[in-house]
Amino acid sequence: MRHDLKALLFVCLTALACLAGDSIRPGLEPLETQYSIPDQTEERLVSALREPLLEGRDVTAPLQRWFDGRLLDTQGQHDQAVRAWQDGLKALDAPQTLPLLPRPDWRPIPDATLRTLKTLKLKDYPDIDVDVVEWQVGKLRQYGVLILPSAVRDGSVRLPVILYTHGAAFGVPVGFLSWLADLARQGYVIAGPAMRGEPLFQRDIPINGKLLACEGDIENLDGEVDDCLAMLSATWKLPFAVPGQFAMIGHSFGAGVGLLAAARAADQCRAAVSYDAWLVSPQRYYWDRMARRANNWLSWADFCNQPVPAQLAGLLTRSIVHHADKLKAPLLLFIGGAYQGSVFHQSHDDLIEQLRRRNHPHQYHVMPNAGHNFVLYLGSKPATDALRLQTQFLARHFPPATLPKTNATQTPSAPK
Repeated sequence: MRHDLKALLFVCLTALACLAGDSIRPGLEPLETQYSIPDQTEERLVSALREPLLEGRDVTAPLQRWFDGRLLDTQGQHDQAVRAWQDGLKALDAPQTLPLLPRPDWRPIPDATLRTLKTLKLKDYPDIDVDVVEWQVGKLRQYGVLILPSAVRDGSVRLPVILYTHGAAFGVPVGFLSWLADLARQGYVIAGPAMRGEPLFQRDIPINGKLLACEGDIENLDGEVDDCLAMLSATWKLPFAVPGQFAMIGHSFGAGVGLLAAARAADQCRAAVSYDAWLVSPQRYYWDRMARRANNWLSWADFCNQPVPAQLAGLLTRSIVHHADKLKAPLLLFIGGAYQGSVFHQSHDDLIEQLRRRNHPHQYHVMPNAGHNFVLYLGSKPATDALRLQTQFLARHFPPATLPKTNATQTPSAPK
């Protein structure tokens, strides 16, 4: 399992290293090369922090003492570090009496308007337009793609909108545009934001002579939710889009963002499809780094370089596990089975537990022998099997519109 998890580091969210190393909190430097906790007192404190941290309790005092001990230890003051960790353990004598953290007040869906910069055409898809668009979120200019059948531009037919949220953090994957075009051919408009801090595409493709990149910094499932919801509000204004509702399809980083967007949008999200979502329970990823387990949050040490209360609030804001009650849409969840036992699977188990407790409609599929990026391997058995399930799921919960017949329109082929 250790080998599998190390392999996952490259596969999963390499882009999160964009922030890693910028401002590592002093005292955390040795953790980058440690695979176990060398001090027994520190190990006891980290173990004791696990459950209250996962439950979303206010562990400010004991967590602060852990950081204090880490700093003292790297300064060569090991005895003082042990005393700090002992203080942290005393603060955890009765962890169930620690209060739950207050849940954040979510902002309303931001208003925005799209501006089309250029329309691209894909080989073998003469009937599909790929619009490169921009919009504003607060003071930040964002970019993305809008994928739609050419025949509906006149507004003669309104199509349901699917929000596509991509994995990693390098922009919209060019190699996946054909998959999205096939989806649009079924009778959907696809809204694909690149999200803040990212280039428009995963390849250098100039638009009107310029390489486009979204303004802002990567925020790891915080501001990116605003980027997605703002693009949706702008897309709903278009004459060929059904307003006020959407489905979400996301992968990895994007699935984590998309699930939070679905929760914030409440009843306006009618269906959600998640492939190997990242940071489903940020608290698990956070604790894994404290415990010197696999590094599946590459910018964790940077995240820690803020006051402890801000860290705990940030974890809660990003946790779909702690906002499962806000989800209204039926869910179709996939995860690759090749890395069983990882924090990805553990946090999905947390989410499934919350969904079952609430009798929330969902399907959860662990794809045998599939890796984290299996959905991107178009034509592979796991990807084909998942696509068939996705098509059935959308047909039931968020069916496509009927497209006007034109000479250019291609009949979509259903996966077999």
